[in-house]
Amino acid sequence: MNAKQRLSSRMPSVQTHSVDRHHRSAGFTLVELLVVITIIGILMGIAVPAIFSAVSTAKSTAMKMELNSLETAVQKYQEKYGDYPPDFSDWAVAERHYRKIFPRISGDLVLLKTLLTDTNGYNPTIMDRGEVLAWTLGGYSSDPLRPFTGPGGPFELVGMGGQAGDIPIYQVNTDRDNKLFDFAPAQLDLTIPNKNTPPTINNYYRSSDGDLFLSYAASTKTETPFVYFDSRTYEYRNPLSTSKGFNGFWRPEAGPIRPYISDIVQTDQTWQFMKPDSFQIIAPGLDGSFGWLSKQNGTTGPSDNDTVSAVYYQYPTGKAGQVVVNPGNGVRTRVLRNDVSRYKEPVAANQIDNFQEDNLTNFADGKLIDELKE
Repeated sequence: MNAKQRLSSRMPSVQTHSVDRHHRSAGFTLVELLVVITIIGILMGIAVPAIFSAVSTAKSTAMKMELNSLETAVQKYQEKYGDYPPDFSDWAVAERHYRKIFPRISGDLVLLKTLLTDTNGYNPTIMDRGEVLAWTLGGYSSDPLRPFTGPGGPFELVGMGGQAGDIPIYQVNTDRDNKLFDFAPAQLDLTIPNKNTPPTINNYYRSSDGDLFLSYAASTKTETPFVYFDSRTYEYRNPLSTSKGFNGFWRPEAGPIRPYISDIVQTDQTWQFMKPDSFQIIAPGLDGSFGWLSKQNGTTGPSDNDTVSAVYYQYPTGKAGQVVVNPGNGVRTRVLRNDVSRYKEPVAANQIDNFQEDNLTNFADGKLIDELKE
């Protein structure tokens, strides 16, 4: 066999080898696929939590930015009228405020108190701390005699009602003047029973709880509002109140909240509150809940009718202080609780989630838990 024949006889084996090698390189083995799937799973495990964390942070930052804008609007209110808005926990403070900023006010002040009064007298929960901001920053009428019912004011006449037909019926005015903050309509608790018919004395704009005072939700995902507290009434207690006697906010879906105290220790049995000379604005964070402990008497569990004691959280330690009033002489005793730390609810509150820790305020740069100092 010559050299040419020997070369020719080898060619098929070389070609077959080349084809087989190409065929094997065109796919993946099962082991290779499993390795790739494992790597993708690891990357997803790292990426997904990071994405959710980034989204959560962005939403929390947006809520904080709106809270800061509300704070700026309250400061503008003070600059315009020479006084901070009251939080309506004490009618005497609210009345002095309106007589100061509207010296010529007449029947509108009587109307407002009437709307805030029930069979037991003035009720500070009709316009609660979650409804003050929309009321005060939404704008008053330029009419000095009728700042509430005048053109562009918070109330708008829809007709006369009552048995004699001589009782004016008002609705929430959706086109107010002199506003200090642009409230997003989707976050306002505004409703009308029958949207398909014009407003009448039986079908008019109001809040979902039936009164004329709107709350402003901190998020479109929940109904929990931004809450406002006036420093003049941080620890106000209404001895005539049959429930929730201390100044605070509470709704079943949101839990309770009271103004925050500081970690400054006082020797005269008084609290040092955060923002002691102005106001506090508080948002519930993305969970839509403020907390639970401040609604209870501190020993046995939730209590909606405790009027002699109250719990206040301390910033930035996350501890809690409790005030107890002697019903006989009105003397207040204040102590720090030893079962509360890091804003966590104690066993007595019977809660697993820590609702307090993601709350936002106008005295903290971020969430409360982010600035914790133990």
